[in-house]
Amino acid sequence: MVRFYKSVFFGMMFLAFSMGCTSEKNDKVDQTTIKTTELSIYENYVDSEKILLGMPVRLKYDDQAQHLFIQDLPKWGITEIDDSSNVIHQYGRRGRGPGEIQMLNDFFFNDEHLFIVDGGQYFVHKYSREDGEHISSLDYAELRTKRKTIPDNPPPPPMPLNDNNNQLFVTLDETVLIPSHFGEEYLYKAVNWEGDKIADIAKMPEQCSINEDEEVSREALKNKEVPAKDQCQTFPVNDPANPDEIFIIYSAIPKIEKYTLTGEKLWEKQIPETPEVDSLAIDLSNVAEEHPDRRLSAMKVRKYVTGRSNKDGELFLMTYTNLVTRFAPRRPLWIHKFDTEGELTERIKVASEEDLNPYVGMDFEGERMMVNLFMEVGVREYSFKNR
Repeated sequence: MVRFYKSVFFGMMFLAFSMGCTSEKNDKVDQTTIKTTELSIYENYVDSEKILLGMPVRLKYDDQAQHLFIQDLPKWGITEIDDSSNVIHQYGRRGRGPGEIQMLNDFFFNDEHLFIVDGGQYFVHKYSREDGEHISSLDYAELRTKRKTIPDNPPPPPMPLNDNNNQLFVTLDETVLIPSHFGEEYLYKAVNWEGDKIADIAKMPEQCSINEDEEVSREALKNKEVPAKDQCQTFPVNDPANPDEIFIIYSAIPKIEKYTLTGEKLWEKQIPETPEVDSLAIDLSNVAEEHPDRRLSAMKVRKYVTGRSNKDGELFLMTYTNLVTRFAPRRPLWIHKFDTEGELTERIKVASEEDLNPYVGMDFEGERMMVNLFMEVGVREYSFKNR
């Protein structure tokens, strides 16, 4: 430092350089000094004497009705309960009849209807929330864009249960978003309940490629970069404040885009790095480095796995926790809160000695969230009042 200041010229150069480095450093610090909250106190939400759960995997909460919807694997359907663990309705059951299910991939609801995506039969089933009865089904097998390389190929097999990326999605106004394949121009095709096309949504990233070489992918992971095959991994999130709009989350990059359901892009926002998300890239880098004989083509880069939005249009994204990533350490569940323009405003850590499932039910009105244990039966209630 002394030698720099012996010369005015070098002193000025050093000062400019220092200011530049300080600015860059401060930018990174600012990203990680956003309000951070840790939730550690919880109560048991479900009364096991009233409702017997097998293995809940997805939870979604209806603020208005104050009901929790539970996807319970052994029941082959969706159970709707109130805050006293009274069963309101059971939607769907295993079978091949009307409204019956072969593979429950996901479910969605609005004030009047509940929808179940049956990836085994390529149906979306619609049920009445008034009585729980099946109304009709949309056959989406022929609506999916077929692979360009194999024109007569049937639809691909359903994605794993723990993966929301590029899956069929039902919006609040009952528009159905059908995912495209690699090589298509857009990520989703929006259709109405009759199967008529409404719009194309979200341009397919140019850098996305399913044919990426294994070693190229491995080098990308080693360098904490996102392989080309993961550049277009996305999932939608409904916006209750604007039912005719949809968030598109790029789970690996990560990036948020906002679209109307007619396909108009409203805005795009890059998500800043945080230690909890960066740790996931470090984990994959270590796996790629330490297991050279393991094929990594099936290992996806996931930084966010699902999301929820409140009536004000604020967005909450749940981070990945390495629950199903081989050789990588388990990570705590973090929830990131974004404002209506996609700016990160809060980082929430859900503390637990046990592994938590990231598909949580959020009661925004009651300022609490319901979280179930991974591969277990318990459902916890964490309060985020006065955080």
